Amino acid sequence: MCRLPCHLFKTYAKASLASPDTGTRRRYITRQTGKDMIIKDMEPVTIARVLDRCNVCHHIGEDFILTDFSDITLPAENRRMGCIFVGLCSQGAARYTVGTTERAIRPGDIVILAEGEVLGNINVADPLSGDVIFISHDFFYDVIRDVRDVTNLFVFAREHPVISLAPHETEVFSEYLDVLRRRVDDTTHLFRRQVTGTLIASMIYDLCNITAKITDSPMSAQGKAQEIFEKYIRLVELNFRRERRVSWYSERIGVSSKTLLEMVKRASRRTPNEWLDIYTSLEIRLLLRNTTKTIKEIASDLHFSNQSSLGKFFREHVGMSPKEYRKG
Repeated sequence: MCRLPCHLFKTYAKASLASPDTGTRRRYITRQTGKDMIIKDMEPVTIARVLDRCNVCHHIGEDFILTDFSDITLPAENRRMGCIFVGLCSQGAARYTVGTTERAIRPGDIVILAEGEVLGNINVADPLSGDVIFISHDFFYDVIRDVRDVTNLFVFAREHPVISLAPHETEVFSEYLDVLRRRVDDTTHLFRRQVTGTLIASMIYDLCNITAKITDSPMSAQGKAQEIFEKYIRLVELNFRRERRVSWYSERIGVSSKTLLEMVKRASRRTPNEWLDIYTSLEIRLLLRNTTKTIKEIASDLHFSNQSSLGKFFREHVGMSPKEYRKG
């Protein structure tokens, strides 16, 4: 069984991922309503921020961090991930939202947060404990450049971000994290970064194996379609805010729009346009709920021709106007 990723931090932490200029948790309460005010922009969770604000012992520059939930304080407001997060819960329980969906974690769950995901509304019912890792985008994709089908792992994690492991699987990942900790701490090792990367790649292979069993469709079985889908999703994640023409993506991948349609649909059961709509509609919902940007500003940020065209798109995909969604 699966859920979604992200028991990212812990309430009893020794340090904070809060505002870098104050070093304190930024929670604004209105006297009139008693509700949390929404900040103008979501500050990202980055490797640099974690290093600066948390009591972290195991890291390689701004590429990789391994720590415990208890070493990190939960941010009071929603935050967008500026790096990749993987955590293994050994104790405790929490509920939170990723994007606009509420999730829960408990012991034996492994949590995956991709760069760009928005984490918020964290409610820790029982203090969390367990190993967590933060990986920079560049280091991660350098590490897994030869690991096939990793994009499918993140596509899977968007819908099932928390994966409940069997006891023997929990033991395997605990061993990975123990070895990672020792290797990262061995600063005399001439190839420390490379060894760490190899261990991360191995761990990703095992995660892909677990998700393939859950979906009952081995991710490596689709060959060329999977390769093109991975390239497409990476480009979409980087460019959907300003470019939503399928032809633009097909040109950069080096295939025709027809081939892109066939390959993406074969690998994911969705069309290229459907993926663009999914990313765009989710981004609009996140901005409406988590920032004070006007609808006009959001339309400009996402390169809609005007506010009206954004409203039409949003109503088609969400079933209500942006203003109605924000009020709800």
